[in-house]
Formats: sequence, C-alpha cells, structure tokens
Amino acid sequence: MIFSEQLKNLLDKSLDASKEILNKAGSQAQVWGEMGRLRFEILQLRSKARSLTTRLGAEVYELLIEKGEPMIGATTDGIAQTLKELQSFEREISDKESAYRLAGGRDSDLDGDGKPD
Repeated sequence: MIFSEQLKNLLDKSLDASKEILNKAGSQAQVWGEMGRLRFEILQLRSKARSLTTRLGAEVYELLIEKGEPMIGATTDGIAQTLKELQSFEREISDKESAYRLAGGRDSDLDGDGKPD
C-alpha cells in the first residue's frame, strides 16, 4: 500500500472515531441536560410542598385555636383540599425522583437547597 492510501485510511478512521466520540458526547450532554431539568423541577416542587405544608399548619391552627373547632380531620373543610394538593405534589416529586435516578442521578444530589457547597 502506498503512503497516500495509508494516510487516507488513517484519516478516514480518525474521522469515523471523531464522529463516534461527538455522537457519544452529544448523547451525554442531552442526558445531563435532562438531569439538570429534573433536578430543578424536583427542588422547585419540594419548595412548593414545604409552603403548602406551612399553609396546612396555619389552617389547622386557625380551626383549632381561632375558631375553637373541637375536632378536625382529613375531611374537614379547608383541610381536605390542601391535603389533596400536598399528596399530588408528593406523587409528582416521587415520579421525577425516579426519572432522575433512571437518568443516573444520585439522591445525594437532591439533598439540601440545590446550591453548591
């Protein structure tokens, strides 16, 4: 084989390898992008759930202390709807956490406030 053919073969192989590397890098970047989006959504949903839990506590306090209700439960007006919303958030968070783990994310990445140490 002459030198020019060897050089052409080498360049073709290099080009094929480069294409393969770029495809893999593009796929990985897509996965990281999806993981970032899921992480953001999870942290945002957790924040909303915390706010809703605070609101639930305020509603319970209002009913028990301010309005003097002797007994409240999950079906009490004002409480039932908040509990349904909270359960909906919990399901959505759980689904997104599962998707995050499937994409390769770790639970430890979801701990804390989402800010780097």
